[in-house]
Order: sequence, then C-alpha cells, then structure tokens
Amino acid sequence: MDFNSNEFKNFISGECNRKEFIRNFLQSYGIECPVISIEGKNHIYVKFPQVQYNPAFKIKTVVAHYDRVPQSPGANDNSAAVFCLLQWAVKLFNQKSFHNVRLIFTDGEEMTENGVESQGAFAIASLFNKLEINDDVFVFDCMGRGDVPVLAETVLPKKAGTSFLKKFNLLEKRAQNLIKTAGDGKWFCLPCNYSDNAGFIANGIPAVAITLLPSNEVSQVLNKKIPQTWQLLHTPSDNLESLWPSSFSLTLRILDCLADLK
Repeated sequence: MDFNSNEFKNFISGECNRKEFIRNFLQSYGIECPVISIEGKNHIYVKFPQVQYNPAFKIKTVVAHYDRVPQSPGANDNSAAVFCLLQWAVKLFNQKSFHNVRLIFTDGEEMTENGVESQGAFAIASLFNKLEINDDVFVFDCMGRGDVPVLAETVLPKKAGTSFLKKFNLLEKRAQNLIKTAGDGKWFCLPCNYSDNAGFIANGIPAVAITLLPSNEVSQVLNKKIPQTWQLLHTPSDNLESLWPSSFSLTLRILDCLADLK
C-alpha cells in the first residue's frame, strides 16, 4: 500500500472513523490492539508477541497521533505517519527476531487549547510514570511530504535535572544517527512548531520528534520563515494532492532502521 491506495483515501475521508479503521486494519492481520481510554481520549496500543522483546535491550516506544483538525483531511497531519506505522506494525508482528518496539496511536493531540497538559500524549506519559516505564520515546508527525528527515529541536525545561539531560542527550544522539542512516546522510535538526514529544518532556520522560520536509523548505526554516508544508497543516489543503509518494518509502526506511536500533 501507499498514499495513492484506496485504503489511504478512505482513511483521510471525512466520514472515516479513524479509531475503528486502525483497529480493523490491525485485527485483520491478527494483531491485538486494545483501546486505552484516558480523560475522554482513546489511545490504541499495539500488542506484539512477548517473544519479540529482549530484556537485555531498552524498549523503544513509537508514538503517532491519529486525530485531526475538523474540516481538514489531515493527509500529512498525521495520516501519513499513521499509515506507514500500520504497514510497519504488520511487518514487525511477523518478524521472527526481537525488535523491542512498543507502538501507540494517540488521540487528542490536536485539541490543545489548554496547553501541553491537554495533549493525548501527556496522559500517556503520565501513565508511563505511574507504571515506572523507562523507554526511549520516538514521536512521528507529518511524515507525508518531503525528502529530508528532520529531528525537531526540543526546548527542555529550565529545571531539568542532570540525569534527565544525560538521558535526553543520549536519546537525541541515537535519533540523529537513525535519521542520518535512513536519509543516506541527509538530515537536519530544526525548530518545529508541532509535536507530541512535549507531553513526554513535561512529564520528565526523554522523547524526540521526527518529521519530514522538502529540501527547498529546510532553508526557509533556517531563515525563520514558515515553509509551505507547515502552512498547509490544519487546512483543507492538507490533502492527498499535497503528499509526496517518495516520502512513504523514506518513512518506512526510518522505521526499519529504528526497529534494528539496539
């Protein structure tokens, strides 16, 4: 499947029940995907076989929000990432070797009128703290347009402790090497105006955010201009026609490299 498939077109249609689409897709391959309901938001947890986890290595939690702004197809924000992750989930489920991936599709990222604490990811991060989960967290957002992997610059709390800073710096370095490998050496670290990793950071959990941009738009960000890709977000123009078919393959390369990351 790719962005031009009928399944993707159905996913970005205005009538689509996106929670049920994701669950039906995964269940059709025999993958359990229970819903975690917190404060009116419905997060989808993908259950991989226990044999696919090796306790000698750290678990990698991968997060992507599946909700979208009303009146927008949300093709790039965030249907593209979700769709790629669904393909990847099937691949991981059938993998014979371990991958140590924990995959969660979050709800309520776009409804943030009350700040970061209203993000769906914030509630998930709070749950992680209660359960004492200490994963590396990778957030994928807006992966359907561009040829350059971008690691979002993260503004860390001023009161962040030494232990948190050390863990975050190690994770950030791992993420840089990851997208550098997948992008054949082409990548950037840039300030972004969106991402779910803020909810994890606010809970004291190191998390990085990965996105894509076209090469010619990277310079716009460096010059403090808003690139076209970001101008399309939350509008009716965030549609199928705005996506790059090549971004589908690039995103899957990044995900495959992440699965191999030890």
